[in-house]
Amino acid sequence: MATSLVGMPSYLPRLLWLSLSVALVGCNRTPDAHEGTAAVACPFTPGNLRIDSATVAGLPTQMALGALRRQCPAARVDTVGVGGTSSVALSFSAPGGVVSAVQTEYDAYGDSLHLLEPADLWIARGDSVRFPDGHLMPTTVGRLRALDSTAVVIVDHGDDGSGSYIVVCRYPHLAFILSNVWPTFTDTGAVPIARVDRRDTTRVWRIERDTSIDPRISATCARALATQRALQRTGGLPNVRLRRTIF
Repeated sequence: MATSLVGMPSYLPRLLWLSLSVALVGCNRTPDAHEGTAAVACPFTPGNLRIDSATVAGLPTQMALGALRRQCPAARVDTVGVGGTSSVALSFSAPGGVVSAVQTEYDAYGDSLHLLEPADLWIARGDSVRFPDGHLMPTTVGRLRALDSTAVVIVDHGDDGSGSYIVVCRYPHLAFILSNVWPTFTDTGAVPIARVDRRDTTRVWRIERDTSIDPRISATCARALATQRALQRTGGLPNVRLRRTIF
């Protein structure tokens, strides 16, 4: 066996050089798509859980849950009550609140997350949830009424639903969920928010962003907007510009 001047076998220097070259190539390797996605931090900004037409707290609403989970490894598999049943969800803890991506078609006790599919309902809870324009969402009924007079109350006192909720007509995909014991009046269906006391301190339980709009909301909001425009034309209301919905 050939040896070097220091007694080392002649093939060892070449072997060490080859091993070092392989290591350097591995360090400079471009990560694949899965590795790159897992390394990305969740896009949460403290105090800014904004809900808009395409994202909730910066998370794309049309992204498959598997991709969301790779983007936010700390997300947890969760169970969320929706309409009297329990559905599977992926929940994300963020500064100022919690966001859940829910798959309402799959029961929590008989199914699991379908990671190749997106959520069909998003839920946000906390004191930092914001409208698309960046303003904080009110946390009580009275503040909601003060914010916008063109809103609808869907009264639901049943035990098999999520409870009564309020929809601001500018954002018909957003529902402010209250409870099934609110309001105290006995009206049913969709009623104008004018029926609600301005001093009502009932707290909003959570905000839901749905992919569809309840026909009752569309009809009631259309009537309310028409009435508001008519009052503006006749001088009954200040001639303020009505903002169009972004959804």
